[in-house]
Amino acid sequence: MSKIKIYLLILAVAIVAVALGYMMHIKPIQSLCAASLTYMKNPVLPVTAAVCAFLFYGVKNYWLIIIGCAIVTAVVMQFVIVGHGTTIFLFTSRALAFLVVVYLMNLVKLIFNEA
Repeated sequence: MSKIKIYLLILAVAIVAVALGYMMHIKPIQSLCAASLTYMKNPVLPVTAAVCAFLFYGVKNYWLIIIGCAIVTAVVMQFVIVGHGTTIFLFTSRALAFLVVVYLMNLVKLIFNEA
């Protein structure tokens, strides 16, 4: 299976999971998606995700490093920008938003490289 097919399969599974979460009114999925989309609007998170994605591209354990960057970014944003403690929900939604930005950037890069 090619890399682009794997990326598109992951995207399809994520879209189905989110769609089912909204159709079946599963509150944790709805609130996590809404919070992650809200954090993606803040320019600090997408810029940090883009810098990390380009900086570590081609490294052997790319996604492990990106997950580490997502965790560090979520903690730093919560304590430096917001200025107080974090909850698991806020931490997870910021890290998820970071990972989604990196994933979409990599998907677009793969699509343009195939063309």
